[in-house]
Amino acid sequence: MDFIVRAKNIILSPATEWEVISREEVTFGELYFNYALIFITASALAEFLGQVLFGFSMAHVHMKMPVGLALGRTILQIIAELVSLAIMAYIVDYLAQRFDGERNILSSHKLVVFSATPGWLGGLLSIIPPLGILGALFGLYGIYLLYSGAPVIKKVPQEKAGLFTLTIIVVTFVIFFLIGFLLAPFHTMSMR
Repeated sequence: MDFIVRAKNIILSPATEWEVISREEVTFGELYFNYALIFITASALAEFLGQVLFGFSMAHVHMKMPVGLALGRTILQIIAELVSLAIMAYIVDYLAQRFDGERNILSSHKLVVFSATPGWLGGLLSIIPPLGILGALFGLYGIYLLYSGAPVIKKVPQEKAGLFTLTIIVVTFVIFFLIGFLLAPFHTMSMR
């Protein structure tokens, strides 16, 4: 799997690419090491460079992030994104059957990983911090990719794909909100 060709095709011709992906034999290792980790790392490194080289502004104060702090943050970001993909794949797999789709954890990972592509490519813009927000908007296209891939990859009927996608987004948001809420006390303790 050529990750550049795959990224181009999933963005420019998703209907055709989802069909290719559905027939493709791929392992978890190939999916994560030969695709997801490359884009996650590139996006995180772009943000690292942007914050170290150019800095960021908050409340009329401009700051550059120290290299050590930015590096630690980058490593945590990479780990968090990998964990987030796995959690979301399990959510997709759990919900698929409830929407008359198929349960298959590998296909759930495929759907989640390839749907995240625009967000990672948009993350590359964060090398110039003000463009990071624009890059985040690229991730919205990932919602469309999730919607368009669900009938092909998870065999969810087309008429249920919209509600399936919305349910995934809501359940994922609630779970990550709860995780953030539970971890917030530890974050504030580390800032003291």
